[in-house]
Amino acid sequence: MKKQILAVAVAGAFAVPAFAAADSNVTLFGQLQTQIVHHSASGDGGTFDSGFRQHDAGGLGSPRDNGGPNRIGVMVNHDIGNGLTALAKFETDFQTGASTNPSDEAGFNGGQRDIYVGLDGNFGRVIAGRMSSSYSTAGKDPLNATFMQGRANGARLGGDGGFGNGSYVDRGVRYSNSFGMVSLDVGMFIDNGDDSDTAFSGRLNFDLGDVDLYVAHADAGDYEGRDSRSRNTKVGADWSTGPFRLVGEVEDISRDSVGGLSTDVNTYFLSGTYTMGRNDFVLNLGHARRDNDGNIDYAAIAVKHNFSNRVMAFAGVGYASEDDGAIGPDTGDLSFTGVGGGMRVSF
Repeated sequence: MKKQILAVAVAGAFAVPAFAAADSNVTLFGQLQTQIVHHSASGDGGTFDSGFRQHDAGGLGSPRDNGGPNRIGVMVNHDIGNGLTALAKFETDFQTGASTNPSDEAGFNGGQRDIYVGLDGNFGRVIAGRMSSSYSTAGKDPLNATFMQGRANGARLGGDGGFGNGSYVDRGVRYSNSFGMVSLDVGMFIDNGDDSDTAFSGRLNFDLGDVDLYVAHADAGDYEGRDSRSRNTKVGADWSTGPFRLVGEVEDISRDSVGGLSTDVNTYFLSGTYTMGRNDFVLNLGHARRDNDGNIDYAAIAVKHNFSNRVMAFAGVGYASEDDGAIGPDTGDLSFTGVGGGMRVSF
Protein backbone atom coordinates (compact mmCIF):
# COMPACT_ATOMS: atom_id res chain seq x y z
CA MET A 1 0.00 0.00 0.00
CA LYS A 2 2.82 2.40 0.89
CA LYS A 3 4.52 1.66 -2.43
CA GLN A 4 1.31 2.40 -4.32
CA ILE A 5 0.75 5.69 -2.50
CA LEU A 6 4.31 6.82 -3.11
CA ALA A 7 4.16 5.78 -6.76
CA VAL A 8 1.10 7.99 -7.23
CA ALA A 9 2.83 10.89 -5.45
CA VAL A 10 5.99 10.59 -7.53
CA ALA A 11 4.05 10.23 -10.77
CA GLY A 12 2.05 13.31 -9.85
CA ALA A 13 5.21 15.28 -9.15
CA PHE A 14 6.64 14.51 -12.59
CA ALA A 15 3.29 15.20 -14.29
CA VAL A 16 2.85 18.62 -12.67
CA PRO A 17 5.08 20.61 -15.08
CA ALA A 18 2.64 19.80 -17.90
CA PHE A 19 -0.15 21.81 -16.30
CA ALA A 20 1.28 23.76 -13.36
CA ALA A 21 0.33 27.42 -13.15
CA ALA A 22 2.80 30.17 -12.33
CA ASP A 23 1.43 30.37 -8.80
CA SER A 24 2.33 26.72 -7.96
CA ASN A 25 5.63 25.07 -7.16
CA VAL A 26 5.98 21.30 -6.81
CA THR A 27 9.28 19.80 -5.68
CA LEU A 28 10.30 16.16 -5.67
CA PHE A 29 13.07 15.61 -3.12
CA GLY A 30 14.94 12.73 -1.55
CA GLN A 31 18.01 11.56 0.31
CA LEU A 32 19.79 8.22 0.61
CA GLN A 33 22.65 7.05 2.81
CA THR A 34 24.40 3.78 3.44
CA GLN A 35 27.44 2.94 5.57
CA ILE A 36 29.81 0.07 6.37
CA VAL A 37 30.81 -0.24 10.02
CA HIS A 38 32.77 -2.66 12.16
CA HIS A 39 30.86 -3.05 15.45
CA SER A 40 32.35 -4.63 18.58
CA ALA A 41 31.37 -4.99 22.23
CA SER A 42 33.11 -5.51 25.55
CA GLY A 43 31.54 -6.91 28.71
CA ASP A 44 28.59 -8.45 26.86
CA GLY A 45 29.43 -12.04 27.77
CA GLY A 46 29.82 -12.96 24.10
CA THR A 47 26.19 -12.21 23.20
CA PHE A 48 26.98 -9.42 20.73
CA ASP A 49 28.08 -10.55 17.28
CA SER A 50 31.06 -8.34 16.47
CA GLY A 51 32.03 -7.72 12.85
CA PHE A 52 31.36 -5.66 9.74
CA ARG A 53 27.82 -4.66 8.83
CA GLN A 54 26.22 -2.51 6.14
CA HIS A 55 23.20 -0.47 7.17
CA ASP A 56 21.65 2.97 6.91
CA ALA A 57 22.27 4.42 10.39
CA GLY A 58 21.41 2.87 13.78
CA GLY A 59 23.91 3.19 16.61
CA LEU A 60 27.12 1.70 17.97
CA GLY A 61 25.32 -1.12 19.76
CA SER A 62 22.35 -1.27 17.39
CA PRO A 63 23.56 -1.91 13.84
CA ARG A 64 20.33 -1.59 11.88
CA ASP A 65 18.47 0.38 9.24
CA ASN A 66 16.84 2.86 11.59
CA GLY A 67 17.28 6.47 12.73
CA GLY A 68 18.74 7.40 9.34
CA PRO A 69 18.33 10.28 6.88
CA ASN A 70 16.75 8.32 4.03
CA ARG A 71 13.59 9.79 2.59
CA ILE A 72 11.70 10.64 -0.56
CA GLY A 73 8.80 13.02 -0.86
CA VAL A 74 6.87 15.78 -2.57
CA MET A 75 6.50 19.38 -1.38
CA VAL A 76 3.81 21.67 -2.81
CA ASN A 77 3.66 25.47 -2.44
CA HIS A 78 0.62 27.18 -3.94
CA ASP A 79 0.24 30.98 -3.96
CA ILE A 80 -3.40 31.74 -3.12
CA GLY A 81 -3.04 35.54 -3.03
CA ASN A 82 -3.13 38.17 -0.29
CA GLY A 83 0.34 37.13 0.84
CA LEU A 84 -0.79 33.57 1.62
CA THR A 85 0.78 30.28 0.47
CA ALA A 86 -0.93 26.90 0.81
CA LEU A 87 1.40 24.00 1.67
CA ALA A 88 1.23 20.23 1.27
CA LYS A 89 3.95 17.73 2.04
CA PHE A 90 4.21 13.96 1.74
CA GLU A 91 7.41 12.25 2.86
CA THR A 92 8.25 8.61 3.53
CA ASP A 93 11.28 6.58 4.60
CA PHE A 94 13.36 4.69 2.08
CA GLN A 95 15.84 2.10 3.35
CA THR A 96 18.59 0.10 1.69
CA GLY A 97 18.16 -2.83 4.07
CA ALA A 98 15.50 -4.67 6.02
CA SER A 99 14.53 -2.00 8.53
CA THR A 100 14.20 -3.55 12.02
CA ASN A 101 12.36 -6.60 10.71
CA PRO A 102 14.60 -9.20 8.98
CA SER A 103 11.64 -10.33 6.85
CA ASP A 104 11.28 -6.87 5.28
CA GLU A 105 12.72 -6.03 1.90
CA ALA A 106 14.69 -2.91 1.14
CA GLY A 107 12.61 0.01 -0.06
CA PHE A 108 9.62 1.91 1.30
CA ASN A 109 9.40 -0.01 4.55
CA GLY A 110 10.50 2.46 7.17
CA GLY A 111 7.27 4.31 7.87
CA GLN A 112 5.91 7.75 7.13
CA ARG A 113 7.55 11.06 7.97
CA ASP A 114 5.89 14.46 7.37
CA ILE A 115 2.39 14.26 5.89
CA TYR A 116 0.60 17.56 6.31
CA VAL A 117 -1.19 20.53 4.80
CA GLY A 118 -0.66 24.09 5.92
CA LEU A 119 -0.85 27.83 5.39
CA ASP A 120 2.03 30.29 5.36
CA GLY A 121 1.84 34.09 5.51
CA ASN A 122 2.80 37.20 7.42
CA PHE A 123 1.02 35.76 10.46
CA GLY A 124 3.46 32.80 10.51
CA ARG A 125 3.00 29.18 9.46
CA VAL A 126 0.36 26.66 10.53
CA ILE A 127 0.54 22.99 9.53
CA ALA A 128 -1.79 20.09 10.37
CA GLY A 129 -1.29 16.34 9.95
CA ARG A 130 1.68 14.10 10.78
CA MET A 131 4.91 15.81 11.84
CA SER A 132 7.64 15.96 14.45
CA SER A 133 6.98 17.96 17.60
CA SER A 134 8.49 21.37 18.35
CA TYR A 135 10.97 19.67 20.70
CA SER A 136 13.11 18.15 17.97
CA THR A 137 16.56 19.62 17.33
CA ALA A 138 18.06 16.46 15.83
CA GLY A 139 20.07 18.44 13.29
CA LYS A 140 22.09 20.18 16.01
CA ASP A 141 24.24 17.02 16.09
CA PRO A 142 26.71 17.18 13.14
CA LEU A 143 26.80 13.35 13.15
CA ASN A 144 23.03 12.95 13.25
CA ALA A 145 21.69 10.00 11.23
CA THR A 146 25.07 8.21 11.17
CA PHE A 147 26.13 5.26 13.36
CA MET A 148 27.92 7.82 15.57
CA GLN A 149 24.85 9.98 16.31
CA GLY A 150 24.31 11.03 19.91
CA ARG A 151 20.58 10.25 20.03
CA ALA A 152 21.08 6.54 19.19
CA ASN A 153 23.97 6.14 21.64
CA GLY A 154 22.49 7.50 24.85
CA ALA A 155 23.93 11.03 24.72
CA ARG A 156 20.67 12.68 23.60
CA LEU A 157 17.01 11.74 23.76
CA GLY A 158 16.00 9.59 20.78
CA GLY A 159 12.83 9.91 18.75
CA ASP A 160 10.55 9.20 21.73
CA GLY A 161 7.52 8.66 19.51
CA GLY A 162 7.89 12.11 17.97
CA PHE A 163 8.40 14.01 21.23
CA GLY A 164 12.20 13.72 21.21
CA ASN A 165 14.93 14.39 18.68
CA GLY A 166 13.38 12.93 15.55
CA SER A 167 10.42 10.65 14.78
CA TYR A 168 6.89 11.79 13.98
CA VAL A 169 3.44 12.09 15.58
CA ASP A 170 0.01 11.78 14.03
CA ARG A 171 -2.82 14.31 14.36
CA GLY A 172 -0.69 17.35 15.07
CA VAL A 173 -1.13 21.09 14.63
CA ARG A 174 1.95 23.33 14.79
CA TYR A 175 2.35 27.10 14.60
CA SER A 176 5.69 28.86 14.01
CA ASN A 177 6.75 32.46 13.49
CA SER A 178 9.68 34.82 14.03
CA PHE A 179 9.50 38.06 15.97
CA GLY A 180 12.80 39.81 15.40
CA MET A 181 15.47 37.92 17.31
CA VAL A 182 12.92 35.49 18.81
CA SER A 183 11.40 32.50 16.99
CA LEU A 184 8.40 30.62 18.37
CA ASP A 185 7.25 27.06 17.58
CA VAL A 186 4.31 25.47 19.41
CA GLY A 187 2.32 22.32 18.73
CA MET A 188 -0.58 20.21 19.96
CA PHE A 189 -1.25 16.54 19.20
CA ILE A 190 -4.77 15.22 19.69
CA ASP A 191 -5.43 11.81 21.24
CA ASN A 192 -8.52 10.61 19.36
CA GLY A 193 -9.30 8.14 22.14
CA ASP A 194 -9.50 10.87 24.78
CA ASP A 195 -8.92 14.49 23.82
CA SER A 196 -8.13 15.33 27.45
CA ASP A 197 -4.83 13.48 26.85
CA THR A 198 -3.77 15.90 24.11
CA ALA A 199 0.02 16.41 24.06
CA PHE A 200 1.79 19.75 23.73
CA SER A 201 5.22 20.96 22.61
CA GLY A 202 6.98 24.28 22.36
CA ARG A 203 10.35 25.82 21.53
CA LEU A 204 11.84 29.32 21.69
CA ASN A 205 14.97 30.26 19.73
CA PHE A 206 16.94 33.45 20.40
CA ASP A 207 19.14 34.66 17.54
CA LEU A 208 22.07 36.46 19.16
CA GLY A 209 24.24 36.73 16.08
CA ASP A 210 26.94 34.10 16.45
CA VAL A 211 24.84 32.23 19.02
CA ASP A 212 21.46 30.50 18.72
CA LEU A 213 20.04 29.92 22.19
CA TYR A 214 17.02 27.64 22.48
CA VAL A 215 14.75 26.10 25.07
CA ALA A 216 12.19 23.38 24.29
CA HIS A 217 9.58 21.39 26.19
CA ALA A 218 7.16 18.56 25.42
CA ASP A 219 4.41 17.22 27.68
CA ALA A 220 2.84 13.99 26.42
CA GLY A 221 1.44 12.67 29.70
CA ASP A 222 -1.22 9.95 29.08
CA TYR A 223 -1.04 10.60 25.32
CA GLU A 224 -2.07 7.33 23.62
CA GLY A 225 -1.13 5.20 26.63
CA ARG A 226 2.10 6.95 27.65
CA ASP A 227 3.06 7.43 31.30
CA SER A 228 0.99 10.00 33.17
CA ARG A 229 4.27 11.84 33.79
CA SER A 230 5.94 12.07 30.37
CA ARG A 231 7.83 15.34 30.00
CA ASN A 232 10.98 16.38 28.15
CA THR A 233 12.79 19.69 28.66
CA LYS A 234 15.88 20.98 26.87
CA VAL A 235 18.21 23.98 26.97
CA GLY A 236 20.85 24.40 24.27
CA ALA A 237 23.25 26.78 22.58
CA ASP A 238 24.69 26.68 19.05
CA TRP A 239 27.69 28.99 18.55
CA SER A 240 29.54 29.44 15.28
CA THR A 241 32.12 31.84 13.98
CA GLY A 242 34.47 31.42 11.04
CA PRO A 243 35.49 27.74 10.78
CA PHE A 244 34.40 26.92 14.34
CA ARG A 245 31.08 25.60 15.64
CA LEU A 246 30.19 24.51 19.18
CA VAL A 247 26.86 22.98 20.26
CA GLY A 248 25.87 22.20 23.84
CA GLU A 249 22.61 20.73 25.14
CA VAL A 250 21.20 19.63 28.48
CA GLU A 251 17.99 17.57 28.63
CA ASP A 252 15.74 16.52 31.49
CA ILE A 253 13.52 13.51 30.72
CA SER A 254 10.86 12.70 33.30
CA ARG A 255 8.86 9.45 33.37
CA ASP A 256 6.87 7.13 35.67
CA SER A 257 7.39 3.37 35.56
CA VAL A 258 4.80 0.67 36.17
CA GLY A 259 5.86 0.30 39.79
CA GLY A 260 5.65 4.02 40.40
CA LEU A 261 9.44 4.37 40.48
CA SER A 262 11.02 7.39 38.86
CA THR A 263 12.81 6.76 35.57
CA ASP A 264 14.17 10.26 35.22
CA VAL A 265 17.14 10.83 32.89
CA ASN A 266 19.47 13.77 32.36
CA THR A 267 21.58 13.99 29.20
CA TYR A 268 24.55 16.25 28.53
CA PHE A 269 25.78 16.71 24.97
CA LEU A 270 28.70 18.73 23.58
CA SER A 271 29.84 18.89 19.95
CA GLY A 272 32.69 20.79 18.33
CA THR A 273 33.28 21.21 14.58
CA TYR A 274 36.23 22.71 12.71
CA THR A 275 35.79 23.32 8.98
CA MET A 276 38.77 23.31 6.64
CA GLY A 277 37.85 23.71 2.99
CA ARG A 278 35.34 20.97 2.15
CA ASN A 279 36.15 18.97 5.29
CA ASP A 280 34.40 19.13 8.66
CA PHE A 281 36.28 17.65 11.64
CA VAL A 282 33.82 16.72 14.40
CA LEU A 283 34.24 15.73 18.06
CA ASN A 284 31.15 14.72 20.05
CA LEU A 285 31.02 14.04 23.80
CA GLY A 286 28.04 13.02 25.90
CA HIS A 287 26.86 11.68 29.24
CA ALA A 288 23.51 10.41 30.48
CA ARG A 289 22.57 9.97 34.14
CA ARG A 290 19.67 7.56 34.71
CA ASP A 291 18.03 7.26 38.12
CA ASN A 292 17.35 3.53 37.94
CA ASP A 293 19.15 2.23 34.87
CA GLY A 294 22.81 3.16 34.97
CA ASN A 295 24.88 5.90 33.39
CA ILE A 296 26.17 6.28 29.84
CA ASP A 297 29.36 7.87 28.51
CA TYR A 298 29.72 8.59 24.81
CA ALA A 299 32.35 9.94 22.45
CA ALA A 300 32.75 10.11 18.67
CA ILE A 301 35.31 11.63 16.35
CA ALA A 302 34.77 11.91 12.61
CA VAL A 303 35.56 13.72 9.40
CA LYS A 304 32.92 14.70 6.85
CA HIS A 305 33.91 15.54 3.28
CA ASN A 306 31.43 17.65 1.32
CA PHE A 307 31.83 16.95 -2.39
CA SER A 308 28.98 19.45 -2.87
CA ASN A 309 26.03 20.70 -0.87
CA ARG A 310 24.19 17.50 -1.89
CA VAL A 311 26.89 14.83 -1.64
CA MET A 312 28.74 14.01 1.58
CA ALA A 313 31.04 11.18 2.71
CA PHE A 314 32.01 10.52 6.33
CA ALA A 315 34.28 8.29 8.37
CA GLY A 316 34.95 7.99 12.07
CA VAL A 317 34.90 6.05 15.29
CA GLY A 318 32.38 6.08 18.12
CA TYR A 319 32.40 4.66 21.65
CA ALA A 320 29.62 4.28 24.23
CA SER A 321 29.81 2.64 27.65
CA GLU A 322 27.27 2.01 30.39
CA ASP A 323 27.41 0.61 33.91
CA ASP A 324 24.04 -1.06 34.43
CA GLY A 325 22.21 -2.20 31.30
CA ALA A 326 21.42 1.28 30.03
CA ILE A 327 22.27 0.61 26.36
CA GLY A 328 22.36 -3.18 26.25
CA PRO A 329 21.86 -6.37 28.30
CA ASP A 330 21.96 -5.87 32.08
CA THR A 331 25.29 -7.63 32.51
CA GLY A 332 27.19 -4.93 34.38
CA ASP A 333 29.79 -2.76 32.65
CA LEU A 334 29.29 -2.85 28.90
CA SER A 335 30.71 -0.87 26.00
CA PHE A 336 30.29 -0.68 22.23
CA THR A 337 32.70 0.58 19.59
CA GLY A 338 32.03 1.31 15.93
CA VAL A 339 34.56 2.18 13.22
CA GLY A 340 33.46 2.88 9.68
CA GLY A 341 32.15 5.30 7.12
CA GLY A 342 29.46 5.99 4.58
CA MET A 343 28.05 8.29 1.93
CA ARG A 344 24.93 10.45 1.71
CA VAL A 345 23.39 11.78 -1.51
CA SER A 346 20.39 14.11 -1.67
CA PHE A 347 18.37 15.80 -4.41
